Parts: sequence; C-alpha cells; structure tokens
Amino acid sequence: MAGVKGRSGPPGNLNSAKHGMGSWLRRRALPINKQHVGKLVEDYLAQLTRCKGGPAAVTEVETGLIDNAGRAVGMCLLILEEAASRGLVREVDGGTWDLAPGLARLVGFLNAERQALLALGLDRRERELPDVFEYIRSGGNGTNETPAPERPAGEQEPEP
Repeated sequence: MAGVKGRSGPPGNLNSAKHGMGSWLRRRALPINKQHVGKLVEDYLAQLTRCKGGPAAVTEVETGLIDNAGRAVGMCLLILEEAASRGLVREVDGGTWDLAPGLARLVGFLNAERQALLALGLDRRERELPDVFEYIRSGGNGTNETPAPERPAGEQEPEP
C-alpha cells in the first residue's frame, strides 16, 4: 500500500510500529497454533502495570522488569502446554521413567518471574493476624468475623 500514510511498506513491515516487540512476538515469534499464549501474556503485563499504578506511574526500569516477568510467564505457559500435549512422563532405558526434559527448564522460568516480581516490589505480603482476644471471641473459626448469633429454639432458619 505505497503512499498510504501509516501503512506504507510491504505487509508485515514493523518499521513504524508503536509497540514493535509485541507485534513481532505476536506475528512472527510464535507459531499460529501458539499465538493464544501471546494474548495471555499481554493480559498479564496489563495486570502488572495496573498493580504498579498504571502506565503513567511505571518507570522504564519497571517496564523492563514487567516485560521480563511476562516473557517468563509466556515460556512457562508454552512449556506446560507442550508437556500436556507430549506427556509429562517419558520412559527411560531399563523400564524406569523420568519427567519430560522440558519441565527441567520450567523451574528457571518460574524463578525468573519471581525475581522480576520481587524487584518490582510485588512480593507476597504477610496476612494480618487477628488479635488473640478477637480470635477467641469469634469462636476460633480462623476469620476475623464474629459468628452469627444463635437462633432461639423455636425459630427456624429461613430457606434460601
């Protein structure tokens, strides 16, 4: 489409793309039968960006860390999908078995995602513990809510 503003060049040309890496990953890096993973990764990247306060609040370094976490998640999804289609277990000489070799790489990508999230400050937060007296008053049910008052003997429970 020569001469059309913003659309010049051969089909698939990424010279003037705003988000060239994402377009390249969607169009060329992933085979057609795996492109759904790209959409999942984009959703994950959007979630992480929202957690950090939106695109305006994210620095360039944080953007790079978010991209690293997204790539790690994408690789984890591809490894798990491939393992599901080929099988998680393989037979080895002598009648024994072993996990599929690709699963050995999964741990590295999970660690890469975890390190990126830690660097972003999105680590696991401690849960608030209830006050001991509140816990005892609630009947020890593990929640911070007080139990519902008991019904008098003649009163029936309403039907749902």
